[in-house]
Amino acid sequence: MRDYSLLIGNGINNITNGNSWLDVLNNLGATYGIKIDTHEKPFPLAYEEIYFNISNKQANGFSENKIKDSIASKINTIKPNEIHQRIIGLECNNILTTNYDLAFEYCLDDSIKPDDLKNEGVIKESKYNIFRHYQVKNKNIWHIHGAVNNPSSIILGYEHYSGYLQSMRGYTTTGSQYSNKSFNEPLTKRLQANDIGNSWIDDFFTKDVYILGLNLDFVEIDLWWLLTFRERTRIAKKISLQYEVTYYIPGYYYNDAASKPKIDLLKSVGVIINHNFGLVFKGKEKEYYLDVIKDIQNKTNR
Repeated sequence: MRDYSLLIGNGINNITNGNSWLDVLNNLGATYGIKIDTHEKPFPLAYEEIYFNISNKQANGFSENKIKDSIASKINTIKPNEIHQRIIGLECNNILTTNYDLAFEYCLDDSIKPDDLKNEGVIKESKYNIFRHYQVKNKNIWHIHGAVNNPSSIILGYEHYSGYLQSMRGYTTTGSQYSNKSFNEPLTKRLQANDIGNSWIDDFFTKDVYILGLNLDFVEIDLWWLLTFRERTRIAKKISLQYEVTYYIPGYYYNDAASKPKIDLLKSVGVIINHNFGLVFKGKEKEYYLDVIKDIQNKTNR
């Protein structure tokens, strides 16, 4: 069986009512009495607008942590559904997710509390998520955009995304800015020395990665940069890539002209597009994800 990792987005939460980003933002608007309008706005910048609007309405000393605490409180109500359970059942040790909720952790141990989870990262980050992960039973859960039990780690705005990208680039290209000497070399040299497994970033060079439930908007500059860096490194022959990144997209959207720019760009950075499922997607989201999970299981059990 080939070793692999999963990258999971919020699509798997959206099959349950009340778990969409719009629900979260509407709750934030109700809490602070502001109008939330993200129409045709890149979300990281829309969040900055929300933050500024809330800050301007509050008294001096307002902290952004209050906004993130409010968002975390809403997201923490998300509970596992059947798709979470099926994903956990796959023989995969590393689950990477852009989701802030702890649904995967609850799947593995329904008695666990958020405060019980210990950051197992070799570097104990306070704001970013290069190394941060939780170990529950035999699984490593990497919340690459932050987790609700550490609201300051939740990546939302343009400033946070930019700082995160800077940290990712430091880890991969020049050696990390951290004092730990293990990361003073570029990732390409650490890969040659088999010094791997410290970050979720390593998986994109050392394992097959299957991506599902993730919209991969262009504003997710961290992931687009990583895919670009990975392909540039391959072309420059700094490493020999033996592993594949597969992106699952419903056939319903693959055949939509609006999806073509993203699909073309994903192909250009070496990502395999699987659009064999979900020709009828709306109203059949659960069935689509079950088909995708079965396909991953079949591919990885060979």
